[in-house]
Amino acid sequence: MEKNIIVKETEIDFSDYYKQKNISMEVQSKFECANFLAVPYKYEQHEYYFAQETIDFLKFCRSQSPEYSFDVLAEDDIQIRSLHSFDIWMPVIWVASSVLLPFIINMVSSYIYNKMKGREREDVNVDVTFLVKRENEEKYIHYSGDAKTFKESFEKMDLNKM
Repeated sequence: MEKNIIVKETEIDFSDYYKQKNISMEVQSKFECANFLAVPYKYEQHEYYFAQETIDFLKFCRSQSPEYSFDVLAEDDIQIRSLHSFDIWMPVIWVASSVLLPFIINMVSSYIYNKMKGREREDVNVDVTFLVKRENEEKYIHYSGDAKTFKESFEKMDLNKM
């Protein structure tokens, strides 16, 4: 396993977030119809935020691959947690099917490449989490490491065996 990647089984449960933010059943049903959802990250007991790249990344995905649905698990406005560095803080991305995992990894890789244009010599870290549903199990896949090695880190793994 690549040292920058953590893979573990998880249980995807947003019930606390739904209650805290009064999330309607309509928004909750996005899990049934979206291919990819940007979901909030719980930072403190009842504080939920989206990563600073959430909106830009979703716009990028929609423009690059309109055949897939990309959405946000939120009612209206979202709370963004901004960090003031050039590091790339990607959203937590819920993936509807493990078959789509290689696709979204490539999308993240393309986004990182575009974001770094003109700044290739800088040291930049990426932080991204994927929540993947596969049959009856759910996986948490977290990457935190060098932006330049993001794609090759995943290429070393057999994503079908996770």
